[in-house]
Amino acid sequence: MTARAPIAPQVLAYAAELRGALIPLVDTFRQRQADDGTVADPSSADRRLLERIRDEASAFHRRHGRPEQAEALIADVDGWLAAGLDTPPHFGRSRDVLQAPADGSTVFFLAPLQSTNSAPPVGKRLDFFFALRKEPDALPELALSYPHPKNNCQSLILLAGSAGFAQGNCIVFFPENVAAHDKITEQPYAMFFYNKFRRIHETYALPGAAAVLTADSLPRASSDLAPEVCFEARAIWGYLHDSMHYQGLWPFDQHISLKMNWFVGLLEEIKVDAKTALACADGGVPFAQQQIDMILLERIFRYPQADDATRNFDSGTGVFLYSWLREYGALTGSPAEGGLLHLDQDKALAALREFVATVERLEAAVATDDDYRAAAKDLVRRHLPAGEAKQRYRFTEDQRVLLRAKGGLDRLPPLTFAEAEW
Repeated sequence: MTARAPIAPQVLAYAAELRGALIPLVDTFRQRQADDGTVADPSSADRRLLERIRDEASAFHRRHGRPEQAEALIADVDGWLAAGLDTPPHFGRSRDVLQAPADGSTVFFLAPLQSTNSAPPVGKRLDFFFALRKEPDALPELALSYPHPKNNCQSLILLAGSAGFAQGNCIVFFPENVAAHDKITEQPYAMFFYNKFRRIHETYALPGAAAVLTADSLPRASSDLAPEVCFEARAIWGYLHDSMHYQGLWPFDQHISLKMNWFVGLLEEIKVDAKTALACADGGVPFAQQQIDMILLERIFRYPQADDATRNFDSGTGVFLYSWLREYGALTGSPAEGGLLHLDQDKALAALREFVATVERLEAAVATDDDYRAAAKDLVRRHLPAGEAKQRYRFTEDQRVLLRAKGGLDRLPPLTFAEAEW
């Protein structure tokens, strides 16, 4: 069990300062932006608002000993003002000068960026977050058994943020999310706001599963968790998931372009989550059952409910995994006429072992990137049939049971994280 560590009062005061001073300004400005970050017909009021945001944010950087971030932000804003706010923003300087915070330290970042899965509208709009890094208490010991050769991930507690982070389901920030004219060549940080996960999981994943599964087979270990326990379990899942990407015959860091292929990447994501669940099942991992349940519930019962599910990468992983478990007898019953399915978790774990073995046999059999892509597409198409134009796949009649709760969940207002939840 983990102990809840209090957040220093001074840190909470900084968060309150940002909520009062900066959030209203940023949220007003981002309403003027299009999805690509541009401002149509920018006025002098738009310019003055952005200048004020620049001054407030850069002063905060300086007060907290981050002059490099202040200078980069000023240069990026001034460059955008000079080019015209009706041109796409370029905040590469701010992106590149940002450094991952040390464990126990805070991080503040402001730029036009894509806050993935936040409340609409989502695009390269101005946003900021202020967060505290808090790595799992169990991580040092766990890393001995499950070493990560290139760990660049940070577990964070979101303390304050503008609409893209304070509303909706965005729990990630990567450098490639930042609006910029150039692309990154490496990923020096990957930040995860895991304190948001508990409410997201209980609001969407659990009801989504309850609409499909019999009450006696519904996974429950990940529900009603204390905030600090949920944070710890989710952060460990994140660490194990990421470490699994660097194992095997085709490690992610050596084959990034290949693994970005939609079909290859879909199998990769399921594989690393499956290996995480199996590591938990095999013993020696803290909060093991909580993580197994989180993985099954999120992957299968939350991700497929996205509005763009037939184009969405994560949704595809969940729909595929659902049908894989059906094929291997882990999900039984008929969904016809509102029927519920029974989940056998032992058979689900056996099916995950077979999935990992299947993908690893595929990886051993292919010799080139083209071979891998072709084999991955063949395997994915076993359970995700081709869809209409511009769609990656279509739901089969059996798979549509995963959408049973969608109508009710879509009517819920976006989750709001106005205060630190920890």
